[in-house]
Amino acid sequence: MKLFALIFSTVLLFVCLGLVPVTTAQAGMIGTDEAIATQQQSGDRDRIDAFLSQSEVQEQMRAMGVDAATARTRAQALTNEEAAQLAQKMNAAPAGGNISSTDFIIILLVIILVAILL
Repeated sequence: MKLFALIFSTVLLFVCLGLVPVTTAQAGMIGTDEAIATQQQSGDRDRIDAFLSQSEVQEQMRAMGVDAATARTRAQALTNEEAAQLAQKMNAAPAGGNISSTDFIIILLVIILVAILL
């Protein structure tokens, strides 16, 4: 009986080892450009998602009749190139308006003039 159990367990062990899938691991060097591109892609998507999460943006989307969840889903469906272009446009857009140096000087002169008159 012990001999049968020993043979059975040995055969069962070999069958189990034979069923284990044999996979090979491949390792390789990745270039700096690839690593930076991957980080940049995730950063672009995070920046877009953070922008869409702002309450002011969601209010403006509601005013325009756009659902915030739909906009977020569509933003996640963008290709990497489209996400990069959108992130660049977001960075290039002025946050509070564009004021030139001459406009600034005129405003400053008006403030000084009002302060002198009062």
